[in-house]
Amino acid sequence: MTGPSSRRHFLPSPTSGSRNEKRFKIRERLKGSNFILRIEKLNEVTLQAAAKINLYLDILARRSDGYHEIESIIQSVRLYDKLILRPRRSGIKILCKSKRVPLDQGNICYRAAESLLATVGIKQGLEIEIQKNIPVGSGLGGGSADAAATLIGMRKIFDIDISFLDLSKLALGLGSDVPFCLAGGTALVRGRGEKIVPLPPLKDGWFLLVNPGIPIFTSWVYSRLKGKLTKKRLDIKLVKELLKEEGIRGVNKLPLYNKLEEVVVEEFPALGEIKAKLIEAGATGALVTGSGSTVFAVVEDQEKVTSILAKLGRKLRVNAVRATDKGVKEA
Repeated sequence: MTGPSSRRHFLPSPTSGSRNEKRFKIRERLKGSNFILRIEKLNEVTLQAAAKINLYLDILARRSDGYHEIESIIQSVRLYDKLILRPRRSGIKILCKSKRVPLDQGNICYRAAESLLATVGIKQGLEIEIQKNIPVGSGLGGGSADAAATLIGMRKIFDIDISFLDLSKLALGLGSDVPFCLAGGTALVRGRGEKIVPLPPLKDGWFLLVNPGIPIFTSWVYSRLKGKLTKKRLDIKLVKELLKEEGIRGVNKLPLYNKLEEVVVEEFPALGEIKAKLIEAGATGALVTGSGSTVFAVVEDQEKVTSILAKLGRKLRVNAVRATDKGVKEA
């Protein structure tokens, strides 16, 4: 493990009569100049954290640790929060203009930073500026994506020597979707969220996202689950073949299913109405993602997207996005 590094540690040691000596003297003369200040300003990392949708989500059983066993096909999409990470002398500071985002330990990014700093023994602090585009409480995994971006950004900004596996274990302690969001793309996720099987990436098609602005909290949805939890399993081989051979058309052949949808549509009938409008406008199918409240439709091509949007008119506020193979990327 390595701690935070100052820029001056990268300066070569002066060696008598060497080229390094000349370089060292030049840098010494530039101390306090705009050159050094410009270098210091680079001591930040800007990242984009991708939203996710659940193409399939089943709740299999309640585990002995109190969590639920899940089986889900998750897809990263090109709707991003932007995070800017800056080291500071001490403490963790969250900056965000959204009133729905807590600025203290209630923020998952705060807890992510706190956990990683403690794990590797870094005494320095961190400032995290969050620019929200993914709606809060929407089922699009914005908080999990931001936490994943925080961990990845910290690994870079503090030059932390930690494996992706160890980072994933730390991520699981923050939330069930955070391990997936570290890598992103297309994946079959099982267990509590720690068993991740990469699937062939989706390179075609579109997803239409409709968020009614109703924040729904995951813990509330799970507490309202009714009926028997299932023990069925998806055929991984079949899923892989469909996605590899048919891409977005293969998605439409999968069972669009979300066990949690039963709870949220019963409590919020508007979500059922949104689904009906999307299908009426020409979507093959529509589904609530995660614990809601966002509803999405899978659309095969741009022509179909244009047609559906024209039929919907101003009935719904729709965000048309494509798939991405990365959960976090540098901006």
